Amino acid sequence: MKETKKLFSVIFFLCLFFISGGSLLFSQETAEDITAEVPEGFIYTLDFIMQFEAGLFLNPEYTELNSSPSPINFEPSIGVLWPNYSHIAIQPILTFFYMNHLWYQDRALPAEIENRTSTTLSFLLQVPAVFSVFLKGSRFQFTAGPAIMIRYAYLAHGVSAADTGYTGSAASDITEMNRWFWEKGRWFYLTAGADWLYHITPQLRAGPVINVSIPLGGLISDKSAQGLLISTGIKICR
Repeated sequence: MKETKKLFSVIFFLCLFFISGGSLLFSQETAEDITAEVPEGFIYTLDFIMQFEAGLFLNPEYTELNSSPSPINFEPSIGVLWPNYSHIAIQPILTFFYMNHLWYQDRALPAEIENRTSTTLSFLLQVPAVFSVFLKGSRFQFTAGPAIMIRYAYLAHGVSAADTGYTGSAASDITEMNRWFWEKGRWFYLTAGADWLYHITPQLRAGPVINVSIPLGGLISDKSAQGLLISTGIKICR
């Protein structure tokens, strides 16, 4: 818990720096100036993106079911923005995180480390549209679009396949989890976000970002917001 608080403190102060004071240190070029300095060629119309975020994975059922409170995960991302000079663009991006799950009452639920059955690798593949507002020395961007949540559960460290599980054994619980992740459209998400990027150089931008990922398939099939992601951190474009 202390590590989580420290992480959010670092993110908060970095965001505050970029919003309030960072622009005084960066070049005050307009969007047109920056575009004019970019060399010709397809590769120069791409921005390579990295994001470093802390994200809340919502688990609204934890008070009713045998599961953990909503966990907070570290979520690094990589992607591209194309074209980087336009008011409207596309931004394929892949976010990774992992967490613990257990199987209970026919569903996969976030688990505390002492009650976990699986370690679950999660990859959120997003393909949002990007709407940019060019400012002097910075740009403000809104993103929105569809996403696919790719999840794979395997036996957590220290858990044996023959250990007792809700379905009879830990191994069969894992099988049920991986089936459940792909059933009834639970993999389908809608994402929205915003970022404020300052021009450090003509080809380098950085600033705070916030994203929300809505589990539309789960909302429809399970009438539950479990898996809703709210994340914030730093975005870097090169």
